[in-house]
Amino acid sequence: MSTRQAAEQSTARFTEQVTLREAPDHGAAALILRPWTDSDADALVRHHADALLRSWLVTHLDTVDEARRWVAAQRRGWTAGTRAAFAVVETGPAGPSAPLGHIALTTTAADAAPVRAGYWTAAEARGRRIASRALTLVSRWAASDGSPFAGRPLQLVHAVGNEGSCRTALGCGYPLTGTLPADPPARPRAQHLHTAPDHTVSRVTREA
Repeated sequence: MSTRQAAEQSTARFTEQVTLREAPDHGAAALILRPWTDSDADALVRHHADALLRSWLVTHLDTVDEARRWVAAQRRGWTAGTRAAFAVVETGPAGPSAPLGHIALTTTAADAAPVRAGYWTAAEARGRRIASRALTLVSRWAASDGSPFAGRPLQLVHAVGNEGSCRTALGCGYPLTGTLPADPPARPRAQHLHTAPDHTVSRVTREA
């Protein structure tokens, strides 16, 4: 295979939106990570009205039109190969729930660029390990051979002071490795940088 063919194959694999499913555990409802859709706009606006969530997010979605534009931006990220964004939903007897949270992997087009995870959980779903389980699931996928992110360093960033996100990162095998200074407007606060060591990547791949 030529270098050009390999690049085209990688790009094709990158642009395909995927759905990730958590294996059921002791009868508990499993999580599904799926691409965001326009039908999620109302849920996005509702979740973004939460004061605690707004205090940590740079982007605030106050209207359905804003939410739909945000969803379109997530689709463009998949197409560009720079962002894989997932709505976190839960299975149930009546089918999947409305979105309970969000998790995304972002990177640049450079082959060896780090992949950074970010996430939030809706107010009604906090305290149920939704973020931890979603991060574990997406980390397994990112490190797997079939992922466009395979072989890249896995990182996670969150605002300094966001203790819940920090605990989630540490519990999922992302130790704290540094602090990034504030860089407004994209990064209005200093951020903790967590980096998954190679043994963590190997572990989550084996457990997939």
